[in-house]
Amino acid sequence: MFITNRNPNWKNGVLSDLVTVRYGKDHKKFEDGIYPVYGSGGIIRYIEKPLYIGESVLIPRKGTLNNVMYVNGAFWSVDTMFYTEMLHSNVAKFVYHFVKSKNLASMNAGSAVPSMTTNILNAMQLYIPDNETLSTFEKIVSPMYSQMQENEEQSKRLANLRDTLLPRLMSGELDVSSIDF
Repeated sequence: MFITNRNPNWKNGVLSDLVTVRYGKDHKKFEDGIYPVYGSGGIIRYIEKPLYIGESVLIPRKGTLNNVMYVNGAFWSVDTMFYTEMLHSNVAKFVYHFVKSKNLASMNAGSAVPSMTTNILNAMQLYIPDNETLSTFEKIVSPMYSQMQENEEQSKRLANLRDTLLPRLMSGELDVSSIDF
């Protein structure tokens, strides 16, 4: 859609035309809560306050640079991650796939620890599709993203159920010997 069917009239731009790249912040001073805290490996804990609410692309600033994530909701991003604020509607998933397709590790700006900078990210060149194409892409992929989010929520519920039942099964508190499988 964006490569083989690229419209020659699409504007040549840079990532900063679509998003504002923001620095994550330290989370250690907050109490536990319901908002996920993302590090480069995924969710590391839940705290009482979100840093940002909405669609965002999380990009590692230090360490494993290629672990780009898409988030939609209230979250916190650690200080070794960037998060993005969308400047236009219908661009978050496009930006995610664009950034995810890049080998960020090859753009490393660090010497000892792999590092990414806002200057490198902001200057990433891309063709910016017209609003109609972005809307079409959003309509195609949104149901898939919704299903992935539902699957994640169901997986969490099942893991909680397992964590509740397994100790009771192992201790003999729950007896399932009479159940015919």
